[in-house]
Amino acid sequence: MITVLSGGTGTPKLIRGLRQILRDNEITVIVNTAEDLHMSGHYVSPDVDTVTYLFAGILNTDTWWGIKGDTLDTYHAMEKIGYKEPLPLGERDRATNIARTAFMQSGMTLTEATQKICAGYGISAKILPMSDQEVTSYVVTEDGSLMHYQEYWVGKRGNVPISGIRRVTADGEPLAASDAVISAIEESDGVIIGPSNPVTSIGP
Repeated sequence: MITVLSGGTGTPKLIRGLRQILRDNEITVIVNTAEDLHMSGHYVSPDVDTVTYLFAGILNTDTWWGIKGDTLDTYHAMEKIGYKEPLPLGERDRATNIARTAFMQSGMTLTEATQKICAGYGISAKILPMSDQEVTSYVVTEDGSLMHYQEYWVGKRGNVPISGIRRVTADGEPLAASDAVISAIEESDGVIIGPSNPVTSIGP
């Protein structure tokens, strides 16, 4: 079993190559969740979804996020009436987030919700969020205010001077890996740190 630490869109490209030499059930991916966010009432986990869609065979590999052939009708309809979401979500991508939110509201952890989504797609690889704690990455702007990383990177395209990165857990406790993540690492034959932003994706 090989475990890959994944974040952003860089590591999924490596995983695509690994799948040429390993069976999916020999791969475990521990995915960054420090860029997750609540959007339009739903819990959005962009990096987890990118890896999920890759193994499901539906990832848009032109952008390396979202689902190939997806449409943005809902996103544009909301934008037209004055509500702009920080991330453009396609209809099928949005369905994943609606389902995830419902699963978590029913009492599932993020890990359990991810497993249920993967089962629905028939994925045999093990995809694990890095933690079941909700954690948010903020950039610290020059005036000391906090801006969600997704707003900074996607909305502002990184064109805002910053002085640092801050991660905040929803429960106020130190961020900890889930039991499933710790077990996966301990049971692995090897761990690969995937290529991605070392500060915002791999660092957490």
